[in-house]
Amino acid sequence: MEAETPGFTMQTPAATATQPGLYVRQTSGLVRTVGPRTALFANLVGMGIIVNYFWIVFASAGYPNANLVTTVGIGVLINLGVGYVYWMLASSMPRSGGDYVFLGRIFHPSIGLGTNLLFTVVFVTWAGYFAYYTAIYGIPVTLAAWSVAGGGGPALAWAATLSTSTADQFLVGIFVLLLVVLLSLLPTKWIFRTVVGIFVVSGIIYIIMLGTLLTTSQATFAADWNAGNTAANSYAALTASVAGTTGITIAGTFLGIVYTMLSFIGYANSSYYGGEIRGNPTRTQGLAIFAAPLIFAVLIAALYAATYATFGRNFLIGVSINYVSPGSTLTAVPSPLFLVSYILHGDPVLAAFLSFGLILTFFGFALVYFIVPTRNIFSWSFDRILPTAFAKVSRNGVPWVAVILLAVASLIVLWVGVYTTLLSYLSYSNFGFWLAVGLVCLGGALFPFLRPQLFKNSPRIVQARVGRVPVITIVGIVSWIAAWFVSYAASTATYVEPSGAYSYAYLLFLPIVFVVGVVIYWISRAIQMSRGVPMDLINKELPPE
Repeated sequence: MEAETPGFTMQTPAATATQPGLYVRQTSGLVRTVGPRTALFANLVGMGIIVNYFWIVFASAGYPNANLVTTVGIGVLINLGVGYVYWMLASSMPRSGGDYVFLGRIFHPSIGLGTNLLFTVVFVTWAGYFAYYTAIYGIPVTLAAWSVAGGGGPALAWAATLSTSTADQFLVGIFVLLLVVLLSLLPTKWIFRTVVGIFVVSGIIYIIMLGTLLTTSQATFAADWNAGNTAANSYAALTASVAGTTGITIAGTFLGIVYTMLSFIGYANSSYYGGEIRGNPTRTQGLAIFAAPLIFAVLIAALYAATYATFGRNFLIGVSINYVSPGSTLTAVPSPLFLVSYILHGDPVLAAFLSFGLILTFFGFALVYFIVPTRNIFSWSFDRILPTAFAKVSRNGVPWVAVILLAVASLIVLWVGVYTTLLSYLSYSNFGFWLAVGLVCLGGALFPFLRPQLFKNSPRIVQARVGRVPVITIVGIVSWIAAWFVSYAASTATYVEPSGAYSYAYLLFLPIVFVVGVVIYWISRAIQMSRGVPMDLINKELPPE
């Protein structure tokens, strides 16, 4: 029989449909175009190498007793453990779908689908929401930075208009999403070339920003800030407003890791498009999944340290609390990407370019977290949990039906985010995310015992042991506990509900999504089994490459 080309559907005689080892298509149709460096850059874009210049505002306001530099050290240890588990599982099962394939083959496909659906809902929401963030934060901050640095008052007025006009926000969001969708329909190599381009420009902004901060004293910034603000918002007033409340504590620092951990999310993204990784998957995923947290930790530790050194930790906490408080009179989100515009007075182009990094970061998030769930849906369809139409690929290896489906879903998310408050049900997304990550780590720990033959057939590095105990079991157990601690920290009222009141409807939303995924699997299984499709055999095997 002739070799299959991407997108070609092989017709299998009905008489052989119940035999093991047979899928309707003998290859996935995806094209292996992603190399090690590209996968690494894509994972780092999904993490956002300068996004902590934005999250630091909310981390400082919510956790005034945390030392954010220290949270990086805690966070990298946890994420190296989680990254190791994902690396080993992606090496053993190098297929698209990530944890859907991992947990589906280790535990049960219903568990795999429930976990993967939870992640997919979060990712699709992020794709739509970060398009919205471009409108309400990215563009206004860039315009405000241009204005403050000497670009004139009109830009500040435009920023204020965009920050309050839902119609304009929706239009900007649609533009961002349409660009994401169009890029996602291109051959995979062009999608990832775009991602590499985002990484390069973000890296340039990171270097310039860091250099600017390291060569500016607190006294210089304080004088520049005072020259552009009222006495009520002076450097001394904002610093004094939090006097006596910002002492660093161990408990505050451990609970304060949530925004740092939120930033670490993304280094396992390459496991979801494992069917498009070329070369040795162990080497590629090792660089992309395991090395990414190390690189990222160095970048954000330097970012936090330089930010504290130039602006002052107490000022940053004071200005952040002022911003999130009702009646704030601050010009824009006091992200360091905006604060630096006071230092760069007289150079509005450079000030706007640095703040443009926020727009670029949000666009990168929207793109990466759009691509990942398309591969999840493809995997579900390839295993016949969804109709096989969703596994259709173009001749360039793009799952175009899944792309169109998620385009509609992302536009709905955007509309909901702009015009309703329903996305509040994802207020605890960090809680649900790390709950699911812990389940993946537990699966990794039990992998050698629940699927001994698959473990035995895995690459030698996956089978590494300390004495008689597999390394993946040791690391998996520790990472499982750590991930669930992060999940707990992200469920506290401090993180989500400053008023101190829990919203259990919001808290339980993503666990309910997990249960819905389990139910969907069993319904789909019953339907397919009634048609003679051997679901039990399919789900015990790895999908074709």
